[in-house]
Amino acid sequence: MRNTNTSFLFIAILIALFSTNKATSQKTVYPQNFRSPMDISLIVAGNFGEVRSNHFHTGIDFKTQGVEGKNIYAIGDGYVSRISYSHYGYGKALYVTHPNGYTSVYAHLSKFNKPIGKYVKEHQYSIQKETFNVYLDSNELLVKKGEIIAKSGNSGSSGAPHLHFEIRETESEHPMNPLLFGYKISDSKKPMINNLKVYPLDDFSLVNGKQKPTIIPVKKNKNGTYYLPKKITAYGNIGCALHSTDRLNARNICGLYSLDLSVNGTHLFGHKMDELDFSTSRYVNHHVDYPRHKQYNNSFHKSFLKGNNMLNIYNQVNDGFTNIEHDSNYRFNYVAKDFAGNTSKLNYTIKGDSSGFTKITSEETACDNYFRHNESNLLEQNGFSAMMTPNTLYEDLCVDYRTQKSTSYLSDIHTFGTRYAGIQKTYKVVLTPNKKIDSIYHDKLLIVLIDEKGRIADRGGDFQLGTVTTRVKQFGKFAISIDTTKPVLKLLSDTSKLAQKSTLVFKIGDNLSGIQSYNATLDGEWILTEYKRKKARWYVSLFEVENLTSGTHTLQIEVVDEIGNSNFQRIEIKVNK
Repeated sequence: MRNTNTSFLFIAILIALFSTNKATSQKTVYPQNFRSPMDISLIVAGNFGEVRSNHFHTGIDFKTQGVEGKNIYAIGDGYVSRISYSHYGYGKALYVTHPNGYTSVYAHLSKFNKPIGKYVKEHQYSIQKETFNVYLDSNELLVKKGEIIAKSGNSGSSGAPHLHFEIRETESEHPMNPLLFGYKISDSKKPMINNLKVYPLDDFSLVNGKQKPTIIPVKKNKNGTYYLPKKITAYGNIGCALHSTDRLNARNICGLYSLDLSVNGTHLFGHKMDELDFSTSRYVNHHVDYPRHKQYNNSFHKSFLKGNNMLNIYNQVNDGFTNIEHDSNYRFNYVAKDFAGNTSKLNYTIKGDSSGFTKITSEETACDNYFRHNESNLLEQNGFSAMMTPNTLYEDLCVDYRTQKSTSYLSDIHTFGTRYAGIQKTYKVVLTPNKKIDSIYHDKLLIVLIDEKGRIADRGGDFQLGTVTTRVKQFGKFAISIDTTKPVLKLLSDTSKLAQKSTLVFKIGDNLSGIQSYNATLDGEWILTEYKRKKARWYVSLFEVENLTSGTHTLQIEVVDEIGNSNFQRIEIKVNK
């Protein structure tokens, strides 16, 4: 009886394991019937998963022949589920939800089609604001596959005319690689391999006899094979990173689709760019070698996990660590691929060598301010304090702090950490003024970040109990400043000959905290205006006023900066027939 039960149990375990493996091995079937978002050749300027500042690129940037105004088409039937209109980020953007469980996104647009444009304008007048972000019901704005829904542009934070295109899983809002949906991009170029970097991963590890990371340039011979011209020795736990990029038959440098590392013929670590998550995208700062990316824009993809990293793009064994023993050889193999399957490989050997082991010293014991990434951290010195919650940092770090007197600011200048160390989430900074500040200026105080060239950027601030407090997401030089200067508001147009279709152009801007809002009324009625941030121009169009009569009218305009300084002007204008 005991043997029979054991047999049944063994069979049940096998069935369970088979079912689990079968379920996990099933691949997602992506719809292949979406059409192109444009009617011109799809040339990639930036691809999915490409490393950007503080995030992975979550879509594909398609070139628009260097101009704005190209037709943008709905890739499938659906409804407009969201419209955003901003001077930053995606600029003017449309989100179309499709019945197959996916949502397409079209960003940096210049204008919308007539039905969508009508909805946008009505919404702007209802909230009396140019910029907005609105979610729509499924029965409000329906679109058909192949319908022109917008024109391409250069709005938001775009640096040149192009279409930023995404496909997201509707339920999770996770961006998916659009190439999974059958879009064909001409690509015959193999990824490029530039450099290898090898890291000692603890206090008992060495690379080339030293306790610091080493970069080894990669060479390519005449037959296209990559190799290392220099030998590598190591000892203890080490990790590797590869500086590799791709071009997809375009001039622009793009990112890899996948990268895999094997040791002695066994897969150790890999990542693939099929799906991303906005909530974890900032961990790109720990996926790459952050100092190299910050200084030289190099994308060294780490093939190991250490510290704080919540990305879900990896397939790894032992977190990618390799323990190198003395006088043993380890064969490493990197395979870099693009989506088209073009492949580049790098084979190299690391020999175990413990020479120099006795010279190893711990960074923690030699550091005054050693912060652990998984603990709360506090530094308080000289009228400066920084408070971090757990997992603000990516890994344990020796944080430098120093201070210097200043006559240019209302506090000492406090240098905290280095700008070449990444930070995952905000932490609190508190600064104490070095002089008494009159209470009428308390709401004008702010903390500024000072770069290496002495330029300053506002990081906000709230005056409380004699100190200024804010939250920041970087290391750097901090000081207290004051902003009492009203924004720039200067009329550039000739108002002597105005007609009912005239547009008044103003120069607007702010010296420090940035523009918070702008408004215009004509004879007391709000007017929809257009602000072009990149040109520092504000356009007030008289044709926005219905039934505008000839004669004298009162135009009231106001620009307010982020700290509340206002520039208000009242202009009498005469409109001719």
